[in-house]
Amino acid sequence: MADSSSRSLLQPRAESPRKKSAWIGKKSAYKTPLLIFFLLTLLAASIVISVIILLKSHKDRVKSWRVQPSVLLSIMTGLYALVLSGLFAFGVVVTWWRSIANGTTLNRLQNIYAGAIPTNFVPAFRVGREARRVALAALVVLIVDLAVGPLMQRSTKPRNLSITSRVPMDIHLAREIPDGYFGRGDRLSSRGINKVQGTILANGIATSEEDGYFCAGNGTCEGLVQAAGINFGCALVNETIDMLDPNSENATIFSLSLAMDYSRELPMLILNSQYLSDISENCTGTLTTDTCGIIPATVWYPIEISNRSLTLDYLSLVRNLSIVSNYTSAADARTDDPDAPMGPLKGIAEGLGLIFIGDASLDRNNNSIGYLSYYSQWPRLYQDTSFNFEDSPWPQSVIDNCPLRFNSPTDDILAAIFDYTFRAALGEAGREEQYKQSFSAVFRGTELRHFTDFKLLAITVGVMILGTAAALSLLWGCWQLDRFVTLSPLETGKAFGAPILMIAGPEQEADSIVKEIGHERVAHDGDELVWNGTVYATGRFESSGMSSTRSRMALSGDTDDGSFGTAEGGGSFRSHRRGMSSVSSIGSAGRSPSFEHSLGVSTKRWQDGDEEGDIAYRPRPRSKSGSEDRIPMLPITSPPGSSGYPQLPPIPRSGSLRVEPLLPSPRGGGGYRAEPLSPSPRGRRGSASAQGAAGKRPLSAIEEHNSSPEEPVPYF
Repeated sequence: MADSSSRSLLQPRAESPRKKSAWIGKKSAYKTPLLIFFLLTLLAASIVISVIILLKSHKDRVKSWRVQPSVLLSIMTGLYALVLSGLFAFGVVVTWWRSIANGTTLNRLQNIYAGAIPTNFVPAFRVGREARRVALAALVVLIVDLAVGPLMQRSTKPRNLSITSRVPMDIHLAREIPDGYFGRGDRLSSRGINKVQGTILANGIATSEEDGYFCAGNGTCEGLVQAAGINFGCALVNETIDMLDPNSENATIFSLSLAMDYSRELPMLILNSQYLSDISENCTGTLTTDTCGIIPATVWYPIEISNRSLTLDYLSLVRNLSIVSNYTSAADARTDDPDAPMGPLKGIAEGLGLIFIGDASLDRNNNSIGYLSYYSQWPRLYQDTSFNFEDSPWPQSVIDNCPLRFNSPTDDILAAIFDYTFRAALGEAGREEQYKQSFSAVFRGTELRHFTDFKLLAITVGVMILGTAAALSLLWGCWQLDRFVTLSPLETGKAFGAPILMIAGPEQEADSIVKEIGHERVAHDGDELVWNGTVYATGRFESSGMSSTRSRMALSGDTDDGSFGTAEGGGSFRSHRRGMSSVSSIGSAGRSPSFEHSLGVSTKRWQDGDEEGDIAYRPRPRSKSGSEDRIPMLPITSPPGSSGYPQLPPIPRSGSLRVEPLLPSPRGGGGYRAEPLSPSPRGRRGSASAQGAAGKRPLSAIEEHNSSPEEPVPYF
């Protein structure tokens, strides 16, 4: 903040009395609001898009996002951090220029600029209000930039969710098995043998790899489809047998057969199973006979698909059979033709009839009851073994005297027939479009889905808004600036009166300055800035091909608007013509301006008082007035060539400078000239050359009075 004695350096509202020049500096007043609006739009868009991503992805399937939300959020937070830093940087620029326009100290200007760096937070807090605002905003923006990314990433997480949903699926299945599919006569074809192998060996069934034919996700898809199968009806008959009676020896206690029956109007497949189903305490057994008639039919199959693996619940199918329609095949009729095609019933009989066959008879050996079998695999598979368990449910008398019983094979044989016909229907259909079926399946399982933490989302949005507000706080008062500002060294150097930038005329924006004098070649050797056409106190150009004073002034045009006039005696101060180099090529005889630096001719002789044109370096004692200095600033609107001579402000204290007033130039060109004073007793040090002294203010005209003998006398 400026001292209480400082005055605003903003342009006054009143009409300036200075003469207007045709050359008016370019001011891009619209760039500042457009830049702020653009950056704010990007910040708001990044926040809104991040919120939309989190809301849209909530409970959505992970696989449905080609680009995962975490990646999109990372892009949005990165964009937010980048734009926020840009908005903050522009806020620092606005604060710096407003501070210097309202009057401040160099210390505060430096800390406003340096306060944006974390290492300078503490020094900036101690300097002033504006630097403190910058440091505080920089701290908030830094924290927000570091926190917004992790917070946004933690706002969404993938989790497994147990779900039940309906999904559309497709499958190819034949609703009827065509004649001849299983083979001809009594010979199975390779396709028939393949289906028998798949049924007996329980080979897996795989669906197509195409989309919609397999169950995607971590779960199963259950549905009903129509396919070729069988319809059946069974009759059950029970009879008793005394297992301890010697007459019961060799009686059939287990039998299994599957064969064609032509005794009825239509051919039928008969499944006959007989088994000892129960035993009483006195060893009286119950002999059960199941006789099932089977015909071909189209049925509903309850299928279950996991990825590409298809399985059927055949026992559920047998116990809850749902028929679509029955059908018959002429190929199932009796025939003596060995090449006649097999119908579906004959194919079942030939394929499974020779497998599902077996018998067992009662056998007594040394008072021990058992059985004899020529096809022992099936009686052994269905024999009840619970008699030998320690927790057996059977009475001890049964365990000791007649531990023999069989489970019913009927349902298993019927389930195997359904498996056999389903494989045949799947094989017949292949991938032909005529067999395609679309059905609705129920998906049951767990699925990886995105979940949004709305509490953390609210915190993240609040942090992002806080960072935006912190950056915006530095832009307050930006409308007071009548042009687009930056901290470019061209703009700040122009503000501090750098000589090389003065030839840019009224241009204050970096782009405009570059257009005017961007062609200037410059170098800095650690002590001074050197550029083509450098002019020192001698009034002499240190470049080749220098034009005469009259020629340069003829090129420069109107110098009323603050341009320098010419010095008598051939010396010349720098003037400028818009669009031309600072060194005129008139009279150069084809020679181009030289650019001589440390590797060539020196342009300045340090501490050499005997050489003409030398400017010795003398440090000026630091002012001790501090913030209590009541010396008013020199108004920047004092017009050259106006009536009345502008006076430098009086300096009431001892040890200050005494400067003679500036008088109007005798040429009336709008410049000033210094009233010659008595020569300095220092001799030639700092004096102008004899050729360029006339009409110029010699350095010796500035004296420091009442200074201590130890303090060096400064020269300007």
